Amino acid sequence: MKYILTLLCSVVLLSATAQTDPNAPFQRDKNLPNFKIVSVGGKEITNRDLPKYKYQMIIIFSPDCPHCEHEAAEINKYADKFKNVLMIWDSYKDMPSIKKFAEKYNMVGKPNIIIGRDPEFTLPSFFRPTMTPFVAIYEKNQLKKVYEKGAEVFELLKNIDSK
Repeated sequence: MKYILTLLCSVVLLSATAQTDPNAPFQRDKNLPNFKIVSVGGKEITNRDLPKYKYQMIIIFSPDCPHCEHEAAEINKYADKFKNVLMIWDSYKDMPSIKKFAEKYNMVGKPNIIIGRDPEFTLPSFFRPTMTPFVAIYEKNQLKKVYEKGAEVFELLKNIDSK
């Protein structure tokens, strides 16, 4: 029994400290990746179609993840501080779940928010996250900071000009 408890604790500790794959493409390519998102409105948006913002924030999330819900609620609470950030929320889940999440956190129709599904799984393949939410902040299309386990809103704001 003691052996089983020790093994279980080890598995929990290893999963809690899981790091993103050191061979993930973002580790060596600091440019905003090529991708295609199908938005909750049904529009296909590629990295070439993005509106111009000083900052881009890619958030890989799951609509049923409590940490992702917390991240969305906090960003929504301080939305005025993120006006110069294009937020790209990408999930692998089904579109009805993503749409429900987008509506719950007031993301639909915001000019600086793209939320949807990456049908080719490009972003998860590029970042290889082990947990959600995974947040990557870009400044002028160059990687600035990665948060492998999400980040508190004030930590995110440290990396952008939120004036």
